Amino acid sequence: MKLNTLFNRIVSKEDKFYPILRNMSDNIFACSELLVQLTGTDDKDAREDIRKHIKGLETKGDHMLITLFDELNNTFITPFDREDINALGEKLDDVLDGMHSAAKRIAMYQPDRLPQQSAQLALLLKEGCRLIQTAVGELDVMKKSPKEAKEICSQLHAIENQADDLYEHFITDIFKNEKDGINLIKLKEIMQELERATDKADDVGKIIKTIIVKYT
Repeated sequence: MKLNTLFNRIVSKEDKFYPILRNMSDNIFACSELLVQLTGTDDKDAREDIRKHIKGLETKGDHMLITLFDELNNTFITPFDREDINALGEKLDDVLDGMHSAAKRIAMYQPDRLPQQSAQLALLLKEGCRLIQTAVGELDVMKKSPKEAKEICSQLHAIENQADDLYEHFITDIFKNEKDGINLIKLKEIMQELERATDKADDVGKIIKTIIVKYT
């Protein structure tokens, strides 16, 4: 191995990781905005068009994750533990996959009307994704000022609790009032995927909190 090649592997490449992670968080936020649009319309053609855009972002996110893994494999020194970078990348991708899964079910099941709670969950997800975007943007200065990142992690957990409550109330209501068994199953699965996506957003906060504890 040439000396300059060896040097390039040893020298920290942390400037590469932060932009990739920021791009991943930006992509997730863009997807959350589309999900808000999707849950806000009963137009089935519009739903399918939005789902295709979400699928495009999900594919884009997969490529970003591969790029992150490639950089981890080709970098000797990282800004924080490579296991934590790996975990953060995977959890960010899980949020994206969760939103895509919800969108896919809406497109497959084609309910005539989505429950109001679906739009509320989508808005909670959007807020969670905005917080993730902010927290990931703070990673490179986190050691100097961890307070904001810690607060964001707490807010992500609060959003997850709100989503749990919203989902539980929805389940209670739909089993009490919905007479169409097939429609009940469709709406339950859609709402379940939306709620799970908020869980994944909270998981991102937990990883970031772990990084804060280790490096501040």
